[in-house]
Order: sequence, then C-alpha cells, then structure tokens
Amino acid sequence: MSDASMSPIERLATARELADQGQYDAALQELVWFHDHALEQDASLAGVRRSHALADWAVLAEAHPPAAAALEAVRERNAAALLAGTGTREQFLDAASIDHALDQPARTRDLFVALEPVAPALAASLTRVVLPQAIAAGDAELAERLMPNPDEIVRQHADYLMDAFRERRKRFTSAPSIPAEIHNYVQDVNGVLGVFAARGRQAEVQRLRRLAVDLIPATTLRREVRAALLPGARPWFERGTPR
Repeated sequence: MSDASMSPIERLATARELADQGQYDAALQELVWFHDHALEQDASLAGVRRSHALADWAVLAEAHPPAAAALEAVRERNAAALLAGTGTREQFLDAASIDHALDQPARTRDLFVALEPVAPALAASLTRVVLPQAIAAGDAELAERLMPNPDEIVRQHADYLMDAFRERRKRFTSAPSIPAEIHNYVQDVNGVLGVFAARGRQAEVQRLRRLAVDLIPATTLRREVRAALLPGARPWFERGTPR
C-alpha cells in the first residue's frame, strides 16, 4: 500500500504492482486517487492521467467488477454535468478518454450529439476531439459534418508525419520506427477517405488520396506512402520495411 510521501507516478506504479498481485481493491484505490488528485501535485501528468492511467483502470475493470463500476461512475458524473449544461471541456475530455480506454467510441459520439443542443459553443470547440471517435464509430454522416475542411485535416496528419521523420533522422533513431510512422499516417488518412467513401463521394476520395501523397516532400517517404495508400495495400509489418 502506498503512503502520502509517494509521488503520483509512484502511486500509479504501485497500482500496477497491486493489480499484478491480485490485490484489486487496493489497486483500484490507487487508481481513483491518481485520477482525482495527481494533477494537484503535478499538472504535467494530464496526458498520463487520460491515457496510461485510464488504460490501467480499464484492464483492472476486466478482472474486477468494482473497478468497472467505479470507472463507469466517473464517466457518468462527467456526462451528467455536461448534459445538465454545467459541464466543462475537461469533463468531456475525461469522459471521452474513458470511452477510448474501453474501446467504446460510439459513446463519445452519442455524448457529443446529446451535448450539441445543450451547450452548442462547448460542442463546437470539441469537433477535433470527436472527429476520430465518429470515424471509429463508423458514423460517416457526423464525421463529414465535423470535417468542413478535409484538406486541412490531411495536412495536419502530413505535418505530423514529416515532423516525426525529421526528429527521428536528427536523433539517429533506428529505421524500423519510420514504417510505424507511415502506418499511422496511412491509418489516419484512410479514416478520412473512409468517411467520403461511405458518403458515396468517390471523386473526393481520389482527390484526397492524391493530396495525402503530394504533401510528403521526401521522395522515399512519398513512395512508401503512395504504395501504402493504394486500395487493398497490406500494412508495412506484413510486407516488410521500406528501404
């Protein structure tokens, strides 16, 4: 069991150790503490709180029903405040992060749709958060509505790929990570393409696919992206690494 002198990260590590040992109630206590209080001690843990910590909680929930009930209660408190018109952006992000940890993107989509008439300004500020969840939920109609400028979405993904490429070259990181970055880019782009394909807009699909290739200036990288974006292309880990 942890004590008050431990840092939030140490308490999160303790939660994992307790879960591994089958001490589920004690692990849950640490995870609840981390979710409720970690940012009071270290604001830089916001990302960890919504990713790794919730992922640990979701894993614990699979083995320990009280952990599942506690996680659902946190999510529902946030959702209730949002739908009552008193919720905040942070509460929506918490609810969406829980949905992501539980692999339930449709719940984020449903919460957003319910929130729009209650707090339209807040909902409008959340479109970039909700878009990937709408795509993951297979809601092409909502995804298209949230994506008035698909070119900009593709450009953002391309910029991220190029930034990652430059950073890895600068740090002499091992080459196998580059195919993984390409794979992530192709997945993101295909998510956008899938929205327009589902809406029957094949010309837009072809245009955006060409754009996704043209935005990559590095010749070798562009060749790999073009091949990976071909309909039916296998992912890099099935066809080997780029050379």
